[in-house]
Amino acid sequence: MSRRVWYLLGLEDATWPERALFAVTMAAMLALAVAGFRRPTQLSTVLNGAFDWVLRYFGWWFILLGFVLLVLVLGVTWSRYGRLRIGGPDAEPEFDTFSWLSMVFTVGFGASILIWGVGEPVSIVQQPPPEPWPVGGASAKSLALAFMFVHEVFPGLAMWYLPVALAFGIIVYTRGIGEYKVSTMLAGIMPAGDHPVVLWAVDVAAIIATIGGIATTLGFSSQTMAAILGGVFGLQSAWLTYGIFAAIGAVFLVDVWLGLRSGIRNAARATMLLIGVAMAVLVVVGPTLFTFQLGLDATGVWLNNVVRLMLYTDPTAAGHWAANWTGFWWAWWAAWSIFVGSFVARVSKGRTVREMFIVLVVAPGVLSWVQHTLIGGWVLAPDYVGPVGNALSANGIPAAIARALSITPYGSVLALLFVLVIAGYIITSLDSAVFMIAAITLGDEDPNPRNRACWGLLLAAFGVMSLELSSFEAIEALSPVLALPFTLFLLVIVYASYVAAREYARDRDDVAVSPGGLLSSRSSASDTDPEAGSGTDAAPTGDD
Repeated sequence: MSRRVWYLLGLEDATWPERALFAVTMAAMLALAVAGFRRPTQLSTVLNGAFDWVLRYFGWWFILLGFVLLVLVLGVTWSRYGRLRIGGPDAEPEFDTFSWLSMVFTVGFGASILIWGVGEPVSIVQQPPPEPWPVGGASAKSLALAFMFVHEVFPGLAMWYLPVALAFGIIVYTRGIGEYKVSTMLAGIMPAGDHPVVLWAVDVAAIIATIGGIATTLGFSSQTMAAILGGVFGLQSAWLTYGIFAAIGAVFLVDVWLGLRSGIRNAARATMLLIGVAMAVLVVVGPTLFTFQLGLDATGVWLNNVVRLMLYTDPTAAGHWAANWTGFWWAWWAAWSIFVGSFVARVSKGRTVREMFIVLVVAPGVLSWVQHTLIGGWVLAPDYVGPVGNALSANGIPAAIARALSITPYGSVLALLFVLVIAGYIITSLDSAVFMIAAITLGDEDPNPRNRACWGLLLAAFGVMSLELSSFEAIEALSPVLALPFTLFLLVIVYASYVAAREYARDRDDVAVSPGGLLSSRSSASDTDPEAGSGTDAAPTGDD
């Protein structure tokens, strides 16, 4: 290929392994997208079959892995390593707190709060866990909302994004090891020069898993947007939906050109404001009293039984209820973990590991808890749960959302806000996903806009292709099927990040105590360096 072609693809300075990474991944995913356009029914059948197989035989694995990752991440975060500052002790935060939180929240969730906030509680009320229930004495509605809290508030938020965020933050930024690639997170336990093919394959798997995760959300979002436009506004034309996607794509391309600071940050902040307005309107027009009462009751069920609900499998019962819910959620989180975790690390330079925990788990957890309480209470209210449940059984979650909006007072106003929020989620998710995919491809934390645009066009094609698939369930299959091969890597990078943190802390300790070192005394360091502390606990020693 000529240099001009490489330039148009943003690969003019890339190495041959990087160009091969781009070509192989792009070809594989384009082939899947073309199959979706040309043979949507057959692709739906294949994806649904793969989905059932993965969750039937590996749902338990996702549940176990999530628990293990939670324990490991909490251990690292609240140990002395939690004081490590991403980028080193002198790194300064690049973004203000609101922008930082906005990017993390809008990128980390996509439109799942709106979509599954309606779909999961109503589905569980219709088809609850087999008897005996994991929580005795709870109503079906409270149990359904409690499972929603487990899956999208806690522990879901702490299990999957943080391992990658910690690994990228500590290894790539704080230790400064290697290039900006997923395989770099193996530095220290697998030197790059010893296993180049294995490391290259890791990057391929990471990009494919990332595309699977983001494609799932784009598929959910596009079908939901089409259902709202048709069910609430009576706009049934598929071309209208395609036109809206074209407008979203134009905004996305502008954001790509503007980059991280002006593009993604501003789109995330605008989306956060839209979310706030939509939830405020829902409080006014929805069944407010029932919502607050159910939310409090479900919160009690959740907090009092979080470990039981998290590890619930019920192996003696017929069917695979837990695998189809918790297993699916953890697989989705796993597929998203690569790009969200690395993106969080990218925008968290200058913050400590514990600060990153707060902005990735605590603050979004509170926000998502409020939103799921409002949305769940809305669709589970006595006047809503029947019509919404009938629409869900007949035509899936997008139709259920449209039905809920159509029977709500001033539902057209709320529907318009939902469409705008979904559009904002699509833009921010696309922005951040292509930013990180291009960064992984090129090994550059600030990839050029031409390469990002190429990946953006691929992901947009998946969003449009999902409109052609014969069932909403086919979209669900992308995350668990593409994430399964990548799950073992998550355990490896947790260990690799611990090794890097230990070595970094040991090096700083050696500098602090050596004659003529950069830190002349522990007492003076503790006043300015959050990693230093005081006395003998200032930093880990070689015995840790």
